[in-house]
Amino acid sequence: MIEDIRYLIIFAKIAEFGSISKGAKALGLSTATVSMHLAKLEKNLECALFYRNTRKMTLTHDGQKLLETAKGMLETYETGISDFKQRSILRKTQLHISIPAVFIHSEFMQCITTFFEAYKDLTVHITCDDSRTDLIAENVDIAFRIGELADSSFKARYLFPLARSIVATPDFLRQYPPITHPKQLINMKWLGLSMRKNKRILRHRHTGEEVEISYQPHIYVNNVDAAYRLAKLNAGLAAPPDELIQADLDQQKIVRVLPDWLLEPLSVYAVWPANIPINGIAHALIERIYQSFNSPIVGSA
Repeated sequence: MIEDIRYLIIFAKIAEFGSISKGAKALGLSTATVSMHLAKLEKNLECALFYRNTRKMTLTHDGQKLLETAKGMLETYETGISDFKQRSILRKTQLHISIPAVFIHSEFMQCITTFFEAYKDLTVHITCDDSRTDLIAENVDIAFRIGELADSSFKARYLFPLARSIVATPDFLRQYPPITHPKQLINMKWLGLSMRKNKRILRHRHTGEEVEISYQPHIYVNNVDAAYRLAKLNAGLAAPPDELIQADLDQQKIVRVLPDWLLEPLSVYAVWPANIPINGIAHALIERIYQSFNSPIVGSA
């Protein structure tokens, strides 16, 4: 019975995100573990809960019928845990967080500002830097990081994907022949970020073809805003977050390069020292950000 409850919670999370891998990330479990638990639930119930193909999952008729029960169980669990944590939050007087500078003008900053309004006696120190802060040396309680994480003794939680696009000005692109395939980008002028690898993975939105390219930037910076500013000055190709470029796209100051090819999004994580108490304000902030950026996505048969 206990195992079935666990399986139902996992089923509800998969349905919420429409993906085994995304559900696994949200639960802090491996994709293999979540897939195994789903298979056991389907075996116990003697029915299929999802239709699957290589691109998406949708609920079967049986899955739709079971979903309300599973969602109720998940909601009860998450509400109970959230209420317990809220009652138990330690009232720190100081909190130091580190965020990527590119988030300064984003919804992310609004989210943390709203959260801290409830803690009038708390003094918050925010470090804004696209380079990665040393948590121990800088006495940071939580660091929010973009991209792959190095193996370390720190704890981490996936929060949300960061969509981005390869862009340039029309004047810059006129220096080159018409671009029809990602391989043509390799020998163009790129603006590099000192904290990122010089490679990109692109997937065609219609055919699903994936291409990985590596390149050698001719200018390096350690700030995403600076790289984007240089791109707008015709200095090269850049790959900023989508929310940073929308106004310039609308005004045609820049254009997406190869718009039918999607750039692989980056993952945003919270990282913190292992000894931060689970009922502390740091964990409450991480949970609030996660909930703010993850709205339910449920497929239907």
